[in-house]
Amino acid sequence: MIVSIHVPKTAGKSFRLRLEAAFGARMLCDYADWIGLDTPEAYAQRAAQAAKMHACRDEILRDFDLIYGQFIADKYVGQFPTVEFTAFFRDPYQQAVSHYQFLLRHPELEHPWVQKFHELRPTLPEMIEAVPNFQSMYLGSNSLDDFALVGLTEQYERGVALFEAVFGRKLPPEAARENVNPNRPGDAYPIDPAVRKAIDTHRAADVELYRRACERFASLTAQYGI
Repeated sequence: MIVSIHVPKTAGKSFRLRLEAAFGARMLCDYADWIGLDTPEAYAQRAAQAAKMHACRDEILRDFDLIYGQFIADKYVGQFPTVEFTAFFRDPYQQAVSHYQFLLRHPELEHPWVQKFHELRPTLPEMIEAVPNFQSMYLGSNSLDDFALVGLTEQYERGVALFEAVFGRKLPPEAARENVNPNRPGDAYPIDPAVRKAIDTHRAADVELYRRACERFASLTAQYGI
């Protein structure tokens, strides 16, 4: 079973659409775990979703080849005879700004995390402090060495080519990149010193994760000649 984690604002929606086109009905989407919320209700939601998945794992194994969504990797560890994890990661400074801008643009999204954001209206440094190590949380207790594929948003097409090489599945070409901020100035966001300080203080694990993701990506692309 391929289990692919969609870390927000890492080109995940664009990748999901290409996976859907390739896998069709054999792809299961899992977006109900309320990742990012640290409340009793969120813990209960994740426990309920994990129990639901566990109860029907034989059917999932029969009917699907790939699971894609926003969940902590631990949810699927040991649930199937083989589990091959994949994920894309992004420079943590760029991911934080992109995520914040996305939340500002989409108050209509019916998700408890988004609703809480618009209720509190934090500044970007406040959001970074409130939700530390945002990308790292998706790994749970797992290491990048446990992942069959590690991609980088900054080298997205090479990451797609790596997926094709690792799993032997051709993905269709992309019509257009999804969820791109139309107001982004250029290819990258300028990083305010206060934001950089907040990332260095509260998301140091994400900084280290991205460094290790770059190393893992370089190793995998060299291995597969990409």
